[in-house]
Amino acid sequence: MIHLCGLAFGSWEGGTVRKPRRVVITGLGVVAPNGIGKDDFWNALITGKSGIDYITAFDPTPYPCQVAAEVKNFQPSDFMTKRNARELWRFSQFALASAQMAIDDASLDINDHNPLAIGACFGTCVSGVERVYDSFEAVRLSGFSNLSPLTSFQYSTHAPVAHIAIELGIKGPVMTLASGCSTGLDVINWSYEQIQAGTVNAVVAGSTEAPLTPMVYSTWAALGILAKPTGHPARASRPYDLTRDGLVLGEGAGAVVVEDLTTALDRGAPIYAEVIGFASASEAFNLRKSDLTGDGLARAIRQALRNSNVPPDGVDYINSHGNSLPENDLAETNAYKDVFGARAYSIPVSSIKSMIGQPIAASGILQGISTALAVAHGAIPPTTNYSTPDPQCDLDYVPNQSRLARVNCAVINAHAMGGTHSVLVIERLRS
Repeated sequence: MIHLCGLAFGSWEGGTVRKPRRVVITGLGVVAPNGIGKDDFWNALITGKSGIDYITAFDPTPYPCQVAAEVKNFQPSDFMTKRNARELWRFSQFALASAQMAIDDASLDINDHNPLAIGACFGTCVSGVERVYDSFEAVRLSGFSNLSPLTSFQYSTHAPVAHIAIELGIKGPVMTLASGCSTGLDVINWSYEQIQAGTVNAVVAGSTEAPLTPMVYSTWAALGILAKPTGHPARASRPYDLTRDGLVLGEGAGAVVVEDLTTALDRGAPIYAEVIGFASASEAFNLRKSDLTGDGLARAIRQALRNSNVPPDGVDYINSHGNSLPENDLAETNAYKDVFGARAYSIPVSSIKSMIGQPIAASGILQGISTALAVAHGAIPPTTNYSTPDPQCDLDYVPNQSRLARVNCAVINAHAMGGTHSVLVIERLRS
């Protein structure tokens, strides 16, 4: 056996055959509305603690929905230099903080000997819109001369990963992705493919979003998909419940260290779960409406399971997109029934969006982190606010209370605008 650039090769007559590298998750970093840091985040999920409340970031009185999932008590200087805490825009602060936490959690030392062997991939969709409007107003009133020279760098979708690479000393491949609410799973898949190809040994992967500004919130209100007032902000997001009537916009970020198994074992890294497969599919149906049959998601799940060599009866848990939109939740339920048949009724399905809202690009990565923790801890977070069963959404949604369960294999699905579905499969590390 010989080794080249971290890849293992075996001999065969006439050439060599590369053995596929196994890829694991070794570090987690979280900036979420209901907890900063993996431990606070996990404890909040397991106890059903919501991060949804009345909006404080701006005056919400003009809007029909006045709640959101805000990240509160976030102190940028806890995770970065005072200069970065002052200059970086909020979505980049979230990204850098979550990446730093993931690196620390993985005990991954980035030094002069390994910077080319580590990559970074981050995603965002709203990017720096949080402060673009203010910049526009400054230009309108007094021209460009009063703008910070760094403005063009700070609002870019590439800003988060650029800051991460610079601050952490990452010199391997660096990528930005933007695929709506599927982004957080897509960055993990990009990292998985880079490691399997032998390009790098590890990738810091994540996604971030800070959309809670009047301009962005207005666009979602105009779309007519935000939750209606309930009198109890924490009950606004009610996935799969018969009374669900809309989603709750959120913010936040998450990051994972995705790593070659051999490298991780050699350095004694913590291993939360193994990444074993991925697939995506498009409904090609409608920009706004969902195909209620769930066909697009069903195709993605089937392909992801085939890519993972996992039979349908090998799935122990589904961490669902579950954003509390009536059509979306129904389409997902129909997809699960299509793929798993009668067994769909015995697979636990839960949505953490009942507690963190929908932070757009950051939603998938927070789903991935929560699922890795479910595998590691042997527990499933609940779908909170589930009180009135929907006859059409009649699966086991782990209502209101977390559940102890051995999760050997889990499916995570995310749904982006236009009917894009991404599905990631992870499992407990096998020998």
